[in-house]
Amino acid sequence: MRAARRWLVAALAVWITAAQEIRIGYFGPADPSHPLGGSIWQGVSLAFEERAPVQSLLLIPAWDENPWTGGAGKLARLIYEEHTAALIGGIDGTSTHLAEQIVAKALLPLVDPASTDRTVNAAFVPWIFSVMPDDRSLMRALVEGMLAGGERPSFVLISSTDHDSRITRREFLLAAERRLRPQRALEFHPGKTSLLAVIEDLKVEAAVVLAGPADSAAVVQELRRLRPGLTIYCGPAAGSRTFLELAGDAAEGVRFPDPLGSSERARDFARRFAARWGKPPDHLAAHAYDAAELLLEAVRRAGADREAIRDALRGLAPWSGVSGRIEWDKLGRNTRQAAMAEICQGAPRPFVRIQ
Repeated sequence: MRAARRWLVAALAVWITAAQEIRIGYFGPADPSHPLGGSIWQGVSLAFEERAPVQSLLLIPAWDENPWTGGAGKLARLIYEEHTAALIGGIDGTSTHLAEQIVAKALLPLVDPASTDRTVNAAFVPWIFSVMPDDRSLMRALVEGMLAGGERPSFVLISSTDHDSRITRREFLLAAERRLRPQRALEFHPGKTSLLAVIEDLKVEAAVVLAGPADSAAVVQELRRLRPGLTIYCGPAAGSRTFLELAGDAAEGVRFPDPLGSSERARDFARRFAARWGKPPDHLAAHAYDAAELLLEAVRRAGADREAIRDALRGLAPWSGVSGRIEWDKLGRNTRQAAMAEICQGAPRPFVRIQ
């Protein structure tokens, strides 16, 4: 009898604690060293460490390196068995598309910290909010940067065949239509960049590299070896920590459309982030922090009610984030425009063309 009573008391205590907690799901690797999602996890974690203890919130991660197989089941369990009130994720376009399909059926608010794929929001699902500028904005900035000063450089387009890179390539070609045309376009499968030797004899002034962080770093290193004087443009991956660490000295001078906007809060965030993690934040960390902070504020205002959280997220914009201004369009995508940056002494700096 006493044992049964003790069990009942313990179960009741767990139930009361669970009832008081609001559970937030995170669809991404809970690993600071992960090559794609490490800094995203660090940004989300820092926001929760700073604010969640005051709000009795619990962050529950779920991930699988094969999102469409193992990841789908883990994400479904995270939503339906852990009774999460909202979700942050994923870490790229592929994982965010998966999350989009599940939250649309579960009627669960999703804040997307990393995807630049505008089709994530094109399904008119009112539960999804994306804090990054989309590929259309980023590629317009890239094309304008290449044309600045009245120049029309001859260039080779090098892109990966992964999902996100194909979307980015399409938006680049749309932005460049009738204004810029590559002398040659090359595609490679992720991790296989050996075809680059064919550019050695091309008479081009520049290269445009559209790939993930690791592949972009490998391509840039090879381009520096083959054509030391080439001007290199990259996609937003060039602003990620993984690219900067893997590319090393070869990253110097690379130009890219920077998703970060101007922010009065950025310097203080960088100081706190470096104190916590021992490294400066990249643009992924900044957007992840903003995604988490927006969601935490929405939960503070709305409680655990999913529909109320969604409405609060919509109403919080415009929001002055550490990544810049966040304001939703009618589909839930941040409308901030990108600007060109250049890698200088190992870090992104605003690109100013010297006349």
